[in-house]
Amino acid sequence: MDRAGITLHDMADDLVRQLDEQGLTDFTLVGHSGGGPVIQIVADRLRTQVRRVVFVDAWVLHNGECINDVLPRELAEAVAAMAAQTPDRTVAIPADMWQATFMQDAEESTLRDTVSRLVPSPYGWFDQPIQLARFWTDQPPSSFVFLRGDQAVPQEIYRAAAARLTNPRTVDCDGSHEAMLTHPKELAAALQVAIE
Repeated sequence: MDRAGITLHDMADDLVRQLDEQGLTDFTLVGHSGGGPVIQIVADRLRTQVRRVVFVDAWVLHNGECINDVLPRELAEAVAAMAAQTPDRTVAIPADMWQATFMQDAEESTLRDTVSRLVPSPYGWFDQPIQLARFWTDQPPSSFVFLRGDQAVPQEIYRAAAARLTNPRTVDCDGSHEAMLTHPKELAAALQVAIE
């Protein structure tokens, strides 16, 4: 698949299309990491259908911001440099970084299987400013799940993301950044609490 030029809004457009095709009218959106801004866009567009938004160690953006605006500066610069080295401006996470930073608590077989399926991320996901006409004036109820073992960025950055939300329900959960793969039962239980 050609990932060049794909943006946050493209991802949200696709999710809105899939929700429409399935005829869903009352649902909770869960966004992990860079999926946070995607669910913000969807909630902005489908506010009357969204019961709650749940962020799992995810970015929460204000209107006009991009993910690079909230990443630590050195990480945003590293991502831009990685994108500049590829003809399609995509960002591939090196396997050693994935293991040390995103899945340091994974079993060897899980890590090996996951690394073999990694695909580069389009840079437009990082640098496109988000457009939110209603999210901040008609914010749906929200929750934030903090992953105790997440080493992708310092924990205080996720705490600051959660603090942007109005009175979010917060839940702590064991697991690295990819807890859905390393601690799926714990994350499922945390999500149950987050959406109650």
